[in-house]
Amino acid sequence: MTATGEGPVPSGGPQVGALVRRAGTAPLYAQIRDMLRVKIQSGEFPPGQMIPAETELQRAFHVSRHTMRQALTALVAEGHLVRSRGRGTFVLQRRIEEPLPKLLSFTQEMRLRGAQPSTRLVKVGWVRPSAALREALRVGEEERVLRIERVRCADQVPIAVTASHLPRWVGLTGREDFSGSLYEMLTRVGIKFAKAFQFIEAERASSHLARELNVPRGSPVLVLRRTLFADDGRAAEYVEGFYRADRYRYSIWLEP
Repeated sequence: MTATGEGPVPSGGPQVGALVRRAGTAPLYAQIRDMLRVKIQSGEFPPGQMIPAETELQRAFHVSRHTMRQALTALVAEGHLVRSRGRGTFVLQRRIEEPLPKLLSFTQEMRLRGAQPSTRLVKVGWVRPSAALREALRVGEEERVLRIERVRCADQVPIAVTASHLPRWVGLTGREDFSGSLYEMLTRVGIKFAKAFQFIEAERASSHLARELNVPRGSPVLVLRRTLFADDGRAAEYVEGFYRADRYRYSIWLEP
């Protein structure tokens, strides 16, 4: 036996009703979750759009409020939807995902995900390293390092603010074109990468980061700090990257 929930959503919304198998093996909420996920992934519910109200979806699918809430809660947990108190439920922007422990540049990540990378240079110059930088790059207190701050974008949307620090021995002057991949530039000047050490933590966006990333101040950001080593053991780069948590995440496979 089947029951249909076909019918238009009020207020001019998309058609969301569909056939729900009451006697099927999958629970009703899971069937609805899967149907709505398809609509999100196909672009019928585009990123940033508010989906129909829970009560409207309930009527469209002819299910109980509890079942409808289960389906929406599952999509929130999967990262497809986000609830905003007093406003409604919205489709999340697609997140860029980097699998660990693969060492990729931002440009490589975006190309692999089918996004168009672009860069806006914020500031470049030679600076006196802090104690943390001296330790990471293994340079002396009087030695200057090249600092390159950039906003990294995917399909014209700002994803991250990165600040790369390079010792003099890598051979860059600061007058290069930093609109592309820094890793590709380092490869061209003869740097061969061997390994990198990095850690990731969460912070809140400062006023500067909020302005550059176009997010509210205090928004969560993923902070990546990475030291890149050349094949001769020398530290070639120390980079701090501040990534929008709503558009970027990391994944890793764990095996016993």
